[in-house]
Amino acid sequence: MSPRWDPNPVSAEADLSSTTCTPLCPAIEAGATGYLLKDAPRDELFTAVRAAAAGRTVLSPAIAARLVSRVRSPATTTLTAREREILRLVAKGTANREVAAILFISEATVKSHLTHIYAKLDVNDRAAAVATAYDRGILG
Repeated sequence: MSPRWDPNPVSAEADLSSTTCTPLCPAIEAGATGYLLKDAPRDELFTAVRAAAAGRTVLSPAIAARLVSRVRSPATTTLTAREREILRLVAKGTANREVAAILFISEATVKSHLTHIYAKLDVNDRAAAVATAYDRGILG
């Protein structure tokens, strides 16, 4: 069975400056055969579309360099004491508002900490953060 033609085989942009590979990894997992930055030159875009249509993988040089750099020196996953404290409360099922009240901080600060936790653990939500923290021995 030949692959279905995808009118958008090359995604528009990526931001790999954070510790996650979002949105690149989900795009590749969903079947994208290539990934370019939105400021890719016209010739590079045409070449990439032709290559993707032929079934070849296409990554812009900037994306490829960031991926190689990330693999060679993965970001630290060390959580701060406050992040671990928030994660423990989240693991108990505590809502953001309650975490804020318990720690005498604003709900926005809790959300900010959670965003940092997600990035450091390379996850997208509370449940995944808790599961990953248990898997890595960060929580009990």
